[in-house]
Amino acid sequence: MRLSHVTLAALGAIFLDTPAQAATEKSLTLVAIFSNAAVPVKLIAIILLAGLIAGPGLALARRDTKWLHAIARSALPLGFAAATYTLLAGAVGVANLGVTPSLPILAPGLAEALMMAMLGLLTTGVARLSSELAERRDQGAGLA
Repeated sequence: MRLSHVTLAALGAIFLDTPAQAATEKSLTLVAIFSNAAVPVKLIAIILLAGLIAGPGLALARRDTKWLHAIARSALPLGFAAATYTLLAGAVGVANLGVTPSLPILAPGLAEALMMAMLGLLTTGVARLSSELAERRDQGAGLA
């Protein structure tokens, strides 16, 4: 008995979280996007959220700005790596499906990729701003 490529892809998809699984949700929210994300994307999202919260906290705690610089330099590549992973998984899913899926099927994966890119940009911006403010405060230059 010979199995088709679509059957093999469907069997393999049972074990993976894919953006296409989010299409079964009635309303698309940030929580729904996160809950349907693949495990590597969830881990990166948690790291980026931790950096987003830690940036202003480190600046207010008057800590050394090395951590803030590290967060600012690494958040953007992490966010875009997660976005690329999601888009790659979606492209592989579409290629294995053989037919063009509708936009409601593709939208959750695209939303996940955009959310990760936005989270990386936001974390980078907040860490960079926190670092600049902490350095100005330490130099006594004020905010101007």
